[in-house]
Amino acid sequence: MKPRTRDNIIYLAVGLGVAALLVADVFYADSRGREAWFPSKFAFRSVYTTVLVWFVVLKGIRALRQTFVQVLARVLFATLMHLAIFIASRQIIEQLPGIGFSVVCPWEMYFVVLVTDAGVPYFIRTARRHSLFKSR
Repeated sequence: MKPRTRDNIIYLAVGLGVAALLVADVFYADSRGREAWFPSKFAFRSVYTTVLVWFVVLKGIRALRQTFVQVLARVLFATLMHLAIFIASRQIIEQLPGIGFSVVCPWEMYFVVLVTDAGVPYFIRTARRHSLFKSR
């Protein structure tokens, strides 16, 4: 099986799994006479954009042949920066309509990926100079 086909099957399985969980929750709540639980607009937007940031960062560093620690550093740095921006602008994000958010979000993701690509190699070089990664 080709890697691209395998990846597409994994994406499809995860998407169908999430959809099945949401449908099961709606049916369960309906059968009990309750309202189904749905996250707030801010929580929903922060989760799916974080996953998109992970996807963009991992897709961008796939061809760089980096170690696991370097990949983990990039993903953690991008995630923390993205969530810091989101939490700092929480009220703005909650009030934006869908169209406005779809205009602002790619620019924010571009900024996060740009700073991650420039910042993480600097931090790794600095850590190596200060013997954090050197064996003793």
